[in-house]
Amino acid sequence: MLKLFQLVKGNVRVRVTGFGLERFLNMAAYHGIFIWDVERVPEGIHFSVSIKGFKMLKACARKTKCRSKIIKKNGLPFFLFRHRKRRLLLGGVLFFVVGIFMLSSFVWDIEILGNEAVSHEAVMAFVEDRGLRVGAPKWRNNDRDLQREILNNFGEISWADVHTRGTRTTIMLAEAIPPQEIINRSIPTHVVATSDGLITAIVAGAGAPMVRQNDVVQAGEILVSGILELEPDTPGTALVYVHAHAEVWARRYHNIEFAIPLNYTEKIPTGETAHRRTIQLLFAGNLRFALPGLRPSFQSYDRTTTMHQPGAAGNYPLPIILIKEHFTEFTPQNRQRTPAEAKALAETILTNRLIREFDFSVDIISRQLSFTETPENILVSAEITTHERIDKQVVITVE
Repeated sequence: MLKLFQLVKGNVRVRVTGFGLERFLNMAAYHGIFIWDVERVPEGIHFSVSIKGFKMLKACARKTKCRSKIIKKNGLPFFLFRHRKRRLLLGGVLFFVVGIFMLSSFVWDIEILGNEAVSHEAVMAFVEDRGLRVGAPKWRNNDRDLQREILNNFGEISWADVHTRGTRTTIMLAEAIPPQEIINRSIPTHVVATSDGLITAIVAGAGAPMVRQNDVVQAGEILVSGILELEPDTPGTALVYVHAHAEVWARRYHNIEFAIPLNYTEKIPTGETAHRRTIQLLFAGNLRFALPGLRPSFQSYDRTTTMHQPGAAGNYPLPIILIKEHFTEFTPQNRQRTPAEAKALAETILTNRLIREFDFSVDIISRQLSFTETPENILVSAEITTHERIDKQVVITVE
């Protein structure tokens, strides 16, 4: 920023020669003349100074009997003076400066940090409804008001900070720690089965167990009752309702079926690649246009897309997005699997499905695969045996 300020105001590179160079520098410092990039050379010293400071150096050079000479001129004032007769160029520069100033008055990037329980889309939809969106004028949005509204409308967020720097608005969030569930043990409950299974273990903390080990139960069946009789051996005795709770483990059986085709298509890369670049203009309603270049003429290809928003000084992203598409050509080849290859692939597919579909708390005891061969497919049937909890509390309705 300091260099930019110096270029806007203009500066000169000066050579000073004579016998009193140290006295010259001390006198310049005494008068508050700012000089930088001082360099010792055989004939004297070189340094940079502003235009106003150079004029003040004349008195110092006269008193110390030194000679000063400009060896280079830098900055906007000298550029404008050299091109003072080129009005179109000066008009273009002025238009560019005004355009940059106008574009810097809008928000071109919105960054959301710290959210996990609250989705990015939910926060974006909320702030867009409040007027903060890409391309919105900065003067129409109040960061503190938006921060207050986020805290009032999202109970999962305990702290929020909204600040706009340059053309980027950053929303920093801190989510509240979920409160511990408070169990009201005065509410009577049953423990019921969430699914069918063979009971392997039951540990009742309160209530009357209705099943035993090795019993087969169905989903919804009462495992531990919350209704107790004070004197079970006496008919018509009074009933007591308790908050039944227990851990009930059961062995369950799952059936997974899928097919592995024997004929498939394999992608064989040809080594040919192509690129296409596109510019998206945020200030023109997300208008896109492709840069000049060859368009890929591949019949079969894979495409990967990367997007980049250039900017300056970190907090000044420009209202354009550079889109680069990479195309990789391949030739489709028809292949045929052997039954042994299909069975090996079935093992891999089944393992991935077990990881994706079963919770980590579920213990997989065994899995058995059976195969049926057809002219086109290998039909796979897998019997999965698991050990898992099947207990759930249900509130008892007391009439």
